[in-house]
Order: sequence, then structure tokens, then C-alpha cells
Amino acid sequence: MSTRAAHQVVVIGGGYAGALAANRLRQRDDVRVTLVNPRPAFVDRIRLHQYAAGAGEATVDYGTLLAEEVRLVVDSATRIDTAARRVELASGGALDYDYVVYAVGSTSAVPSAVPGAAEHTTSLGELESARELRAALDRLPLDAPVTVVGGGLTGIEIAAELAERGRRGITLVCGGTLAPSLSAPGRRYTTRWLARHGVEVVEGHSVTEVRPDTVVLADGTLRASALTVWTAGFAVPGLAAASGLRTDDLGRLLTDETLTSLDDPRVVAAGDAAAPSGRPLRMSCQAAVRWARRRPTPC
Repeated sequence: MSTRAAHQVVVIGGGYAGALAANRLRQRDDVRVTLVNPRPAFVDRIRLHQYAAGAGEATVDYGTLLAEEVRLVVDSATRIDTAARRVELASGGALDYDYVVYAVGSTSAVPSAVPGAAEHTTSLGELESARELRAALDRLPLDAPVTVVGGGLTGIEIAAELAERGRRGITLVCGGTLAPSLSAPGRRYTTRWLARHGVEVVEGHSVTEVRPDTVVLADGTLRASALTVWTAGFAVPGLAAASGLRTDDLGRLLTDETLTSLDDPRVVAAGDAAAPSGRPLRMSCQAAVRWARRRPTPC
């Protein structure tokens, strides 16, 4: 057993990157790890579409996921005081640290520039919004028109899941091309699968307004929509900016290639909320896991 003083590491965010980083850090006997997360359970975000559609669950008890040596604090970080080396919490408490792992993740972005989008859409970026979507779907008949805005993987997944659950009248609206991250054969297969299962795909038409029972497309077309699901785009929490740390235009923490903050060597990052050398990877659980493995030990 090492006799060196233990480094106090606070991991902010218990998603894919944060949970993996916390577990890897505890392998060192000179590190004490505290994980701060606003929920008492891990949210498996790649399962939120299944949860919203009523096809499965999307949470895992941290007791089965985190190593025994990792201390879990169920709270939200509101500010990183880099001068005092303290993480301030929403509950009014604070955690002292030697190093911080900034792994706050991302969430859905509903644009304020689209009239009615904030008021009349639901999303899949968080467990709470997925729960609201599930409740809204439970109130709708199976043939009620549902519009999914966004032709990326999240939009495709929720549209496909709803179709498999027997829902009809599903429209998937893409501002550009369906599934732009896939290969051409992959896009063709996805398009055919959606068509076979009754999902209408509208490509090249952005949504310019959302009303309680209608969406308006850029060409002026009105489409009935009893429920509109917004899956286009990501946003990140504003913790870094609130803490006086430099960020990119989206709010991701600016770091160097080692994922160390450009402003403070005791703050390192992993996951969707990091922008190494101003060139962040695509927001995804795959990238988050790779980053957490790449820089597991800040000290």
C-alpha cells in the first residue's frame, strides 16, 4: 500500500465518460474519487428511444456499475472554483479537489429561433424528457400523427422504434439528407426499412414553426402532428463558462490534445463537453468512452 497522500479527484458527470473515468481512476491507491451526478442511477442514453416507446428501461443502478471505492454524490455542480479548488453544488455544499474530471456530457438542443419549438416539442436528450415523451405517447391513439424532426441516428431510432411498436402516421423530417453519418449503402438500407414499416421520410425540408397540432415546413407546407419530437442537434451544460473557463461557441471546454483545460492544468475533460484543440469529436457515447480511456488519470 502506498504511503503517499491521496489525490482528491472529483468527476463531474456520471454518464459514459464520467462513470468509466471514475472506475479507472480508483485503480490507483493514491487517488480518492468522488463522482457527482444529479441522478442516483446511470442513464443509458442509447436506450432512451426504447424507454420512450415503452420497449425497455434506460437506467442502471450505480451500485452495480461503480467500483466500491468510488463515492457517489447525488447533486448538481453549479461552479468550479479553480482558485479555491472547490466544486460548488446546487445543494449549497462544496467538494474540495486536487483535480477535476469534466464529464458533464450533452443534451438535446431545441432552437429558440424556431417559433413554438420550445413550447410544443419533446426530446430524447435526458431521462426526464424521455419520460415526458413516453407519457405523451401513452395518451395518443396508435394512428395519431407523430412527427420526428431530425434525420440523424437519434431521429431514426425513435421513428423506427415507434413503428415497430405498431404506431402509424409517423413522419421523419430531415433538414438535409437522412442519416448523413452513414455510408451510401447504409442510407439506402435505412430508407427502405423505414418505408417498409410505414415511416414517411421528408428530406431537404427544415421545420420553421411548431404549433400544438401542426408543423410548418420551410416551403410553407402544413403537416398535422399530434406530437412532435425534436432530435436535431446537441447542446452542452454551461458549467465551464459559469466557472470562468474558456469554451468553444457551443460551450464545450477548450482543452489541449491531452484533454487538459487551456486555463487550468487541474481540470481535465472527457466526453461530449470537451473540445480538444478546438476540434471536438462527434458527440456520441463511442467518443466519450474512448476519451475516458485515453486520459483516465489526471494526476
